[in-house]
Amino acid sequence: SLDTYVSRFVPKGMPIHYLSVDVEGNDYDVLLGGERTSVLKRVHYLEFEYNWMGSWKDQSLHQAIDYLDAQFGFTCYWAGFNRTLWRITSCWLDHYDHHFWSNVACVNRNAHEVRSMAESMERIFLETLERKEDALRDFEHRFKRDEE
Repeated sequence: SLDTYVSRFVPKGMPIHYLSVDVEGNDYDVLLGGERTSVLKRVHYLEFEYNWMGSWKDQSLHQAIDYLDAQFGFTCYWAGFNRTLWRITSCWLDHYDHHFWSNVACVNRNAHEVRSMAESMERIFLETLERKEDALRDFEHRFKRDEE
């Protein structure tokens, strides 16, 4: 589990600056394995994969995002195309639960060490919204392709 790995290899009380989880569809299971000892509260930046494989087939991204927000203070985003960033946390749209391959990037807004990163990610998200038609093309590339 994530708890076991961190207890063996990361000094107690030290921050985890970057945690990347890519376990072929079982990413949320790994993240849940970090809740017993609150490992995720030590993580500054988290990235995990979301897709249709493994446990994701039966798990909700919405539930995962809400859990990461409420329990650990993460704000999560999808990276778009052409320097766009889409906030998922507190901006949930039902089509986000459509299973497709993507990486989700989350920043811990409670970690003062990464405050500037959190502010930069939010600024890029707001700039994405200002791009209007350009941002819409990114949305269509990501979601409309599967409907054709």
